[in-house]
Amino acid sequence: MTSTNPAAETSRATARRRSEGAGGREPGTGSWAPLAVLVLAQIGTSSDNAAMNIAVGSLTAELGATLGDIQMATTVFSLIAGAFMIAGGLIGVTIGLRRTMRIGLALAVLGEVVAACAFHIAVLTWGGRVLMGVGACLVTPSVLGLVAALYEGRRRAVAFGAIAGAAALSTLSPIVLGAIMDAAGFRVTFAVLAAYFALVLGTTALLPASAPQAGRKRFDVAGMAVAAAGLALFLLGTSRLSTWGVVFPMAGCPFTVAGLSPAVPLMAAGLLLLALLVPIERAAEAAGGALIPRSYLTSPAVRSGLLAVAMPFFFMGAQGILITPYLMLVAGFSAMQSGMLSLLSGIPMFCLATFLPKLAPRLSSRLIIRIGLAAIVAACLLMALGVEQDAVGVALFAGTMLGGIGVGAVNSQANNAVASAVRGRDTEQSGGIQGAARNIGLALGTAVGGTCLLLAMATLFASGAAEASIAGDLVRTAAEQGSTLMGPDAFAELAATWGAAPADGAALAAIHSQAQADALRLTFGLLGAVMALSLIGTRHLVETAAGR
Repeated sequence: MTSTNPAAETSRATARRRSEGAGGREPGTGSWAPLAVLVLAQIGTSSDNAAMNIAVGSLTAELGATLGDIQMATTVFSLIAGAFMIAGGLIGVTIGLRRTMRIGLALAVLGEVVAACAFHIAVLTWGGRVLMGVGACLVTPSVLGLVAALYEGRRRAVAFGAIAGAAALSTLSPIVLGAIMDAAGFRVTFAVLAAYFALVLGTTALLPASAPQAGRKRFDVAGMAVAAAGLALFLLGTSRLSTWGVVFPMAGCPFTVAGLSPAVPLMAAGLLLLALLVPIERAAEAAGGALIPRSYLTSPAVRSGLLAVAMPFFFMGAQGILITPYLMLVAGFSAMQSGMLSLLSGIPMFCLATFLPKLAPRLSSRLIIRIGLAAIVAACLLMALGVEQDAVGVALFAGTMLGGIGVGAVNSQANNAVASAVRGRDTEQSGGIQGAARNIGLALGTAVGGTCLLLAMATLFASGAAEASIAGDLVRTAAEQGSTLMGPDAFAELAATWGAAPADGAALAAIHSQAQADALRLTFGLLGAVMALSLIGTRHLVETAAGR
């Protein structure tokens, strides 16, 4: 359901609606003050997870949390954010985007306060992280929806670039939050985040009031329930692939399905529920309150735009699960050294996402996105070349920087490509669907990267160990640790606890080191192939460049 010129039609329709709802002010020529509020909100929601990622030591020491407990806290937030993000977009256009954003920020403040005051990891997980997840489901769609509603043409492209730049800037937040965490612990860190969200909540007075969309007769409860359940099951299964197993259950798998790992069946059940959304949404749109408007399902331009939104996050999710553990557990990098690596990707990501739409408004947006995706493909190959046995080379750092350039280029245009590919009525609702695309991309990237790495490590180690002249019992015992990242000295020490002679332990450690380096190279190669395929899926992108 596309028009001959969706960008122009969107501009005219949104201009009429906003001038009626905002006292006749033309949004394309409005103040940049609201954008500053939206940027601050985006930085906060993007930085929140960084606090959890670096709180492992503090939570373990003060609350007695295990790594499994902390992983659950992170997973709960991701599941809620991914499952209810689309619903957050519908709530925004139903009750008003500014009101929705304020509710989300208030929940974020409360969630951070609960986390700061938590006396047990369960309180932090099922109190603080749940509240923060629901808050993010309301804030992120409101941010993206308000950009689409308040700005037009080139100003909208610049505004979306600023939001993408804010997300890139938040990749550097671990440096600041890490310093606070080291100095004062997790309670002060979460308290600082609570104060930050409270400050952003106060600045929402600068946002113009947004009236609910006319013509909405009901809220799509059925669509929201089915979409949330489908996305939750799919994301849960996806996130557990590397820990529960792809086919056969791994140690620690909580239950099985006909003797098999439940990860893939959960993913299949989620996809089945999502398929049921098509007839449900047809009926809901006739009633004026569809969770996902038909234009998002039928337009090739929208599908290409959502793919462009998701793929950079797919890459970042896979990159995060691959590089940091290898640097810290194998190459011997400290936490600070690993964190500083974010500068290599974060700075070019921020600069391109923020300033490219402003400095090159006439450059083809479609071309920028596709060049950015190609740069990410090249970055994956460079990082594969930079992996060395028990170390990393210069090529990995060059690939990290090139990946930041590619992500920044794609993010500078992708959000505007989606907003410009739909009719004016559906533009403000695009925020929730784009937010869901981000979370799905991130979850898939993390799951695919982690699962492929672990499976490749186990396979390559088993193959290498089978060829060595080492006792069979020792090889079978060592194979259970074949998919665990660690340095050669640590593996040799572990082998000694199994009764391995020093020579056998050293041989197994060498096989393991080679297996994990080869597995990481293969996984980066696979990641590059997936990113290359996304170039095919983005061929229908709408052109948003000025004068085109």
